[in-house]
Amino acid sequence: MTSTKNIFKLRFINTLLFIVLLFIQYNGVFTLKIATANPMLPISLFVVICMFCSELSSVISGMIIGVFMDSVVATPAGFNAIFLMILGISIALIVRHLFNNNIMSAIALCLMSATAYFLLRWLFCFAFSVSFSETLTYLMQTAFPSVLYTTVFTVPFYYLERFLYKKFYS
Repeated sequence: MTSTKNIFKLRFINTLLFIVLLFIQYNGVFTLKIATANPMLPISLFVVICMFCSELSSVISGMIIGVFMDSVVATPAGFNAIFLMILGISIALIVRHLFNNNIMSAIALCLMSATAYFLLRWLFCFAFSVSFSETLTYLMQTAFPSVLYTTVFTVPFYYLERFLYKKFYS
């Protein structure tokens, strides 16, 4: 039986991780960008955390993280909050009923999630506002490399979250 104190500690640590990642992601001083690929670190960590959380926790954390991302990103209002809420419930249900909770599942889920994020972001922000050649340039030079770069960060986040989960839930 896990105490609520341990659950609170784990959620507090995850919240601090998200604050640090959001700061790294959206400040103008420090960047992890390689050429035009920019990893979405909050999505990578969010996918991994949803693999270990319940459905309700995943939805609530997706909404909160999405609101914070919406406050600093030039996407339509509520885009990140709605996307991360749907993503959170989807990942929690997929891991509970379809996939095993292992590193290969985490990589596959992050790859699919990042692809969906960048394609929907392209659809809502770029597809109809710029020319066809500019949209293809965005997809091929920015979106798809960013998907792969985001997926790379799944591995350390998975092992970190698994360590924290075993420490606080056993």
